[in-house]
Amino acid sequence: MRSPDTEPWADKMQFDLLRQAGPGKRLELACQLSALAWNAARSAVDRYYPEETEDQRDLRFLSAIYGKELAEKFIAHRQRVLGPRNETLSR
Repeated sequence: MRSPDTEPWADKMQFDLLRQAGPGKRLELACQLSALAWNAARSAVDRYYPEETEDQRDLRFLSAIYGKELAEKFIAHRQRVLGPRNETLSR
């Protein structure tokens, strides 16, 4: 599927390069893009809720992805193992 903001020749070149890269390199690129998106979304939560503790922001973020029940279980487990993360962002 072609991106609406990319010229057709650039789109073709991108797909040709991806095909030439092979499956291992494509997997590496997919993981890098996934990490970039994850980190950008998590940073947005930090910016919008600086008054919350890190655990509260983690719960908010993970709830949006995995649902509140799983997020709460994860945070509770992490707190049992590592203790609470109470840091808030300085304004």
